[in-house]
Amino acid sequence: MRVVLVSNGHGARQFATDLCNDHDVSVVHEGESGRADLDKLDVEVIEGTGNDVDALRRAGTGQADWFIACTNSDEMNILACLATRREGSAETVCFVSKEQYFRTFASTDSGHALGAPDLGIDHLVWPARMLADKIERILAVPGATDVGSFARGQIRLLEYRLPEGLPLIGRRLADLRSLPPGVLITGVRRGEDWFVPRGDTILRADDRVLFMGRAGAMRELAAWFNKRLGEESSDAIVLIGGGSVGERLAKRLEGSAGMHVKLIEANLERCDHLAQILKHTLVLHGDGCDLDLLESESVRYTDALVAVTDSDEKNLLASLLGRQLGIPKVITRVTSAANRRVFERVGIDVPLSARGAATEEVLHLVRHKEIDLLATLGEGKGHGEVLEVSVPEEFTPTALQELKMPPDSIVAAVIRKGEALVPGGATLIGPGDRCMVICKVERVAEVLQAFLG
Repeated sequence: MRVVLVSNGHGARQFATDLCNDHDVSVVHEGESGRADLDKLDVEVIEGTGNDVDALRRAGTGQADWFIACTNSDEMNILACLATRREGSAETVCFVSKEQYFRTFASTDSGHALGAPDLGIDHLVWPARMLADKIERILAVPGATDVGSFARGQIRLLEYRLPEGLPLIGRRLADLRSLPPGVLITGVRRGEDWFVPRGDTILRADDRVLFMGRAGAMRELAAWFNKRLGEESSDAIVLIGGGSVGERLAKRLEGSAGMHVKLIEANLERCDHLAQILKHTLVLHGDGCDLDLLESESVRYTDALVAVTDSDEKNLLASLLGRQLGIPKVITRVTSAANRRVFERVGIDVPLSARGAATEEVLHLVRHKEIDLLATLGEGKGHGEVLEVSVPEEFTPTALQELKMPPDSIVAAVIRKGEALVPGGATLIGPGDRCMVICKVERVAEVLQAFLG
C-alpha cells in the first residue's frame, strides 16, 4: 500500500515510523524541523509544500492509497487534500486545529469525523477537540485516569491507578470477590508495559488498571473507589492555558451546573477574546507557573488543575506546583511520548497528548479500516485499543471460551439486538453480535482472524 504524508514539522514522524516497514511511504516536507527524524527512516522525502502540485505529484499522490495532511497549517492541509483528490483516488485525512474549518467540512460531531468526500476530504481530525472532550470525561469521575462510554452509554470504561493499601493489591484476579457483578478487569499498564491480565495475574501498587462493564455496575465500582481514594467530585477547576484546548474545555465545563472555572492565560489579547466568549468562566491574565498568582487566587482549594498550554515545560511546572499546593487531581497536556513517561515518573497522574491519540486513530484506520476503533488506551508501541467487531452471518455460533482469541485480547462486552451484556466463558457468540474487544495494538489482525477467518 502506498501512503503519502505532507508535513512541515514533527507531525509526520509517528506516521512514517509506524508505516514505513510495511508500506511504501513518501513525505512531502518543508523546512528543517523534523527533517532529521525522517532521514533516518526508510521513506522517500520530497522537499516541498502541500500546495505545491509538482511536489505532490513527485510523491506519487496519483497512485496513493492514503494521503495524510498533518502540517501545522489548517489551510495547507485542506489545500493539499483538495489537490490530491484531483490527482487520484487516495483516501484523504486532514488535520485541523480551528473550529471554523471543522464545522465547515465535518459531517459528524466528534473529534475524528467523516469529512466532505465530494470536496476531497474523507476524514477530518481535530486533535484539540478530542483532548478537551477526554479531559471533560475524566474530570467527571473522581480518581479516574481514563474514562470511556460505549453502546449509547450501556458500557463504560474506567481506569484507576492502584495506591498502596488497596484491597485489590497482591491478590490473583481469579480470587477477587469485591468487584460488582458485571465488571471485568480488561487491561493493566505497569510501567512501560500494557497487557490484558489473566486469572493468575497479581495486581501491584501503582498499576493502572482498566475496568469495563455495564453502566450500573461501573457506577458501583466508581463509588467503591471514591470511598477508598477519598477524592471529591471536580466542581472547582483551574485551567492553565487558553489556546484551542483550553477554550474548548472551558466552554464545555461552564455549561455544567455548579461548576466553577478559572482560566489563566499569559497572552493579553487572547484573554480579551476568551473573556468575550466565556460567560461563566473567570479569565485571568498571568503566568500559570507563577506561584504567587496561584496562591493569591486560592488555587490550593480547587478540586482539579488542568495544564493545557502549548509548552510541555510550562505544563509540567504548573502541574508540579499544583501537586505542591495539594490539588487532588492534576491533568497535563504533553506533546511527546518521551515527555509523557517523564511526567508520569514525577507524579503527574494524567498526562495526555492532543495529537498522540488522534495519530493512533488514523494509524488504525489505515491498517484496519474494516474494524471500528472505539478508543485508544495509551500511546506508542504496545498500547491497547478498544475495538468493535461485527460478527458476520457465516460465523458458526461458538462459546466464548472456545473462540481462538490471541494473547493480550479479551471480549469485554457483546451488543446483541441493541442490548449490552458482559459475557462469560459459556456465552455463545453468533452472527449479528457486535463484540467489544480490548487488545494490544499488534494483535488487531489476529482478532480479526478469530472472527472473520
